[in-house]
Amino acid sequence: MLAIGLLAALFVAARRERHEANARNVEIVMDDSDFSALAKAYNYNEAAFLAELRRAGLTSLAVSEELGANVPAAPNAAAYAGSALLDQARVAPLGDPLFVALAHANALRADTMYLIAYDAATARRYAEQLPLRFEPRAIRVLRPVLPVVWAIRTTSDYFDAETFGLPLDRVALAQRAGLLLVPRLQNDEGFSPAHIRALVDDSTRGARARTVIFFGLRNEVLGYPDQIPAAAAALTADHLNFGSVETYDPKQEQLGNADLARRLPERLVRVQAIAKPEADKLTPEEVIARYLLGVNERNIRVVYLRPYYHQWNGRSIEATNVEIVRRVAQGILADHKRIASASPFALFAISPFLIALVSLAVPASLLLVLEAFGVTSMRWIAALVLADLLFLGAGYASHHDILVRKVLALAAGLAFPALGILAVSAAFRGEPGRWPKSDNVYVRGLVALVTGIAVTLCGAVVVVGLISTPLTMTEIDRFLGVKYVLALPPLIALGLYFFTDRFGAKLEPRAAADEPVRVIQLLVGVVLVAGAYLVLERSGNQSDIAPSSFELALRSHLTSILQVRPRFKEFVVAWPALMLVPALIPADRRRWGWLLVLAVGVGLGDLIDTFSHLHTPLLVGAERVINGGVLGAAIGLAVIYVYRRLRRLE
Repeated sequence: MLAIGLLAALFVAARRERHEANARNVEIVMDDSDFSALAKAYNYNEAAFLAELRRAGLTSLAVSEELGANVPAAPNAAAYAGSALLDQARVAPLGDPLFVALAHANALRADTMYLIAYDAATARRYAEQLPLRFEPRAIRVLRPVLPVVWAIRTTSDYFDAETFGLPLDRVALAQRAGLLLVPRLQNDEGFSPAHIRALVDDSTRGARARTVIFFGLRNEVLGYPDQIPAAAAALTADHLNFGSVETYDPKQEQLGNADLARRLPERLVRVQAIAKPEADKLTPEEVIARYLLGVNERNIRVVYLRPYYHQWNGRSIEATNVEIVRRVAQGILADHKRIASASPFALFAISPFLIALVSLAVPASLLLVLEAFGVTSMRWIAALVLADLLFLGAGYASHHDILVRKVLALAAGLAFPALGILAVSAAFRGEPGRWPKSDNVYVRGLVALVTGIAVTLCGAVVVVGLISTPLTMTEIDRFLGVKYVLALPPLIALGLYFFTDRFGAKLEPRAAADEPVRVIQLLVGVVLVAGAYLVLERSGNQSDIAPSSFELALRSHLTSILQVRPRFKEFVVAWPALMLVPALIPADRRRWGWLLVLAVGVGLGDLIDTFSHLHTPLLVGAERVINGGVLGAAIGLAVIYVYRRLRRLE
């Protein structure tokens, strides 16, 4: 059963890796609003600036819909509150004959906004957009010829928060620069399907648009909450990708993001952006490194840049931004990806039959763990296999198969580290093991390391085989219980150590309960609990416990040298501890075996954690494990050498 499950999981993993390799296009986007603000602040020529950025690798310009608050600053439009016009009329004559006539007739209203378009293109855009944002009875055309004037019955606050389509001059600027357009659209909860289709069509008509990213004060995707199917249909009809913005805090995620993503798995691309307040605190090297890390290790396919407002190594601010784009592009190309419009992951459907084959590895691994406790009855085998298949079948029948697959993946993620620790139990007994039968402690340490890693990686393959989908690869769906695979494997390893006879340290519960508790044991327990808390709190992309400056510097150096940074828990703690076990003298093995088995359990659980982040490419995860294994082996050999020298001196 285990062999069948692993072969099926390897087949799924191979298909996933092929899809990851095919989705190689990365889009480099510049935010237009911030870019325009920078260019105006320093009197840069926008067209020339964009041309330089495009030569450096920029592919797209992200143009946001025009907010009502920004209309007064637009070159071809103006907006006035009725109350402001009334105040102006009281102190000085109005210049426009239409407003003069309205003032004389007492027809200027304080509860109305007056919108003016000075050119035909802007007037046409407003004529298309106003019915999408306001009720027809709230809109009146006061002058149908240029400059066109509308009276809109609304408050100034509401008007300022509404949007009126993409500014045509900014769209034209992107076209002249040869850049793709990334429309940034704002949702309105009153939109009908027809409104949504009209908005998407108007925003992409005649433009080279491939990806849409949503924005707005309410932080919603288009169509939220009731018209998300209509939004998905509109994006599909216009062959547009949906840019899902990566967030570390669930409170920052756009409302409706997951729902829309599930309706567009074949058009979903991950977007990485750094907020301006945060970017101001980072060096250009840190900004570049963060984006490249996202592209290389988190399946980011849209790099969303904002201008950098500081000089860098004597460069002007303009040259600094060009150099940042160039280095981001060079890093993407160095990772064997292409600079082009973002490519989503193609759909790859895994048949229920194949998933059922993969799931057989779960009861098989649980049975092998139970065998350590003397459970070998055929009834257990039949019961667990039947429960596995019935559970999976119920998931598909109820259309909750992904939830069932996550539960099975969690079970595999806990069972295989236990098998990994059982596979090296001979080292804890001080025996050479089945292969190689060598008395060389260095060789035995290396064999124990390779064995523990190899057995546990089988669990990682099962996790990958069970829950690899485009939605998990883009982190819309996540692995169930990431913290469990960090916290429970060490405890399971400790339980196996004390309550089975595999490690030569089996406890009798009654005798253990009669033993006195020593102060040193309490102190060690407190330290271990504090360490476990620290590990769990620091798991994930962001935590309240920030790494030290030394650790951050070490991480950066490891990443630059090895490309993929290994986990400290593995190569600094777990792997040297595992390699040291065969070298221990019997007295030290009895005294410290429980502590070493805890350390090894942390590392084996961390292996599963590496592959439970489904948005990390498989080859990156494999490279991380290899780098950690090599470094851990080197440190482990050094630890064995030092230990043997010190024990010899005693």
